[in-house]
Amino acid sequence: MFKTILAGAAASMLALLPQPAAAQRLILPGALLLAGYRATCGPVDTMIEPIEDIAAAYRGRIVLHPRVLDLPRAQQLFWYTHECAHQIFGPGEAAADCWAVQQGRINGWLSDADLKKLGETMRLFPGDATHAPGTERIAHMRTCY
Repeated sequence: MFKTILAGAAASMLALLPQPAAAQRLILPGALLLAGYRATCGPVDTMIEPIEDIAAAYRGRIVLHPRVLDLPRAQQLFWYTHECAHQIFGPGEAAADCWAVQQGRINGWLSDADLKKLGETMRLFPGDATHAPGTERIAHMRTCY
């Protein structure tokens, strides 16, 4: 009986160890590794799955498109942190962009060169009903940095 309880406890502990994001579809809060960096957003879990966008936020969940995992480290963390900002501040895209850039600078994973590379990928974003065009987003993020 004791061995069964011990085995169950060990299995539970292994489930909490950080796992590379590509290794699973649903990642429990605090267990996401992006490019070797433990990405966390409080009690929010993360789902890796193909969606229409690069990333999305729903109450209590961040969804990352698998292609995020192929991006440079700073961009992986930017998109995750951007979606985490929606968990904190709500749907405003400018606020999410700004907070993600500020967090990247504060935590040392977003350099000026990284922000420039991110801007190169975002500059062609056309914008939509909730997102400003990429060039406007980049200009705003630059002021936040």
